[in-house]
Amino acid sequence: MDIMEQKRSAAKYSLSFIPRSGIVGIGTGSTVKYLIDLIGENTDYFREVTFVPTSIQTEYLLREYGLNVTVSFKGKMLLDIDGADEIDTQGNLIKGGGGALTREKIVAYNSEEFIVIADSGKYVSQLGKFKLPIEILPFLADQTIENIRNLGASVQLKDSGSFVTDNGNLIAIADFGMMKDPASVARSLSVIPGIVENGLFINMTTRAIEGTEASIREHVYFRKNGE
Repeated sequence: MDIMEQKRSAAKYSLSFIPRSGIVGIGTGSTVKYLIDLIGENTDYFREVTFVPTSIQTEYLLREYGLNVTVSFKGKMLLDIDGADEIDTQGNLIKGGGGALTREKIVAYNSEEFIVIADSGKYVSQLGKFKLPIEILPFLADQTIENIRNLGASVQLKDSGSFVTDNGNLIAIADFGMMKDPASVARSLSVIPGIVENGLFINMTTRAIEGTEASIREHVYFRKNGE
């Protein structure tokens, strides 16, 4: 299978995990777009499900199919399904290449199960080849970027600063190189004022569906929810 077919196969496989009713998070990106299209082809089956979108783009796609959508509720979601830019052997992720990382992380954290769907090219032994997206406030952005650089990364703004997130913020793209300890990098970023959220999802994945050249490979992880 080519990459596009691997994405579609992973998305199709994940359909079986979506319950007939309840609240379900839906991510953002090219692989998730396949999933939304598949859900949209079966709107009657999912009519009792309410979906929580991780971006304005995803909300638009869900509403186009006439699906139930909410961004306000009490309690936890049963499930969240999203893609990834990189996923390592422990299920840790780099996410947010499309700029939706903060909402993606909020939805994933507040879900009882977090399933990642991705083609085989996203699975790596060590995170870091894909540069790390970081959502930052526009206020004193240059100082925030300099503080990120002081951690040892080269940093530039996504689209030279013209890209604005759904939250009205900027995306800094940080190159830390290959990360031997991504959890430590995430902790260091979390204490810098001006950073809204970083794209390292540590110990949050419960299951990953990998589309391969031959078929589907399923990975199961022990979740610590970012700790």
